[in-house]
Amino acid sequence: MNILSCLLVALGLSMDNWAVTIASGCSHRQAIAKTYIFKVSALFAVAHFGMFSGGWLCGAEAGKYIGAVDHWIAFVILLFIGARMIKESRTVRAEPEVCVLHSFKTLCALAVATSIDALLVGMGLAFTAAPFWATVLMLTGCVFITSWTGFYVGGYLGRKFGKVMEAAGGAVLILIGLKLLLEGIGIW
Repeated sequence: MNILSCLLVALGLSMDNWAVTIASGCSHRQAIAKTYIFKVSALFAVAHFGMFSGGWLCGAEAGKYIGAVDHWIAFVILLFIGARMIKESRTVRAEPEVCVLHSFKTLCALAVATSIDALLVGMGLAFTAAPFWATVLMLTGCVFITSWTGFYVGGYLGRKFGKVMEAAGGAVLILIGLKLLLEGIGIW
């Protein structure tokens, strides 16, 4: 596996993350602080690094068991958070920046939900000639960059269109969860 292949794997694993961070950014009504974006982007990157590395270490044997339920876990997490975003978009808030999505626990759940694929890809690539460090570092970098840009794009849309974009962001999270579920059970 060459460097281009590593980059393509990293970009492929980053796309769900990008969509989730755009949807998350939509819940913001004011400009998002760069320190917040940095911290959350780092959280998502660390989650992908950890999951990919853990998958690499576990190998294919554990993949049989995790692969049977990973799509259900991601679906439930994204469904729950997406539904909460839609519910939040319908409530009147006195403070525009208060949102359930900004809690550390919720952000950790999103980071785990978007990085479960990295766990399985790490398991699969453990038995190939893929260079571990090149792949995991490209993955971590791509996830950090897509998270950063996703929050900026989502934040802009959230400020421009308000509650409509927050509800749309919640719907996108639910659709991503449904897509992962349908892929996992072999329909998509």
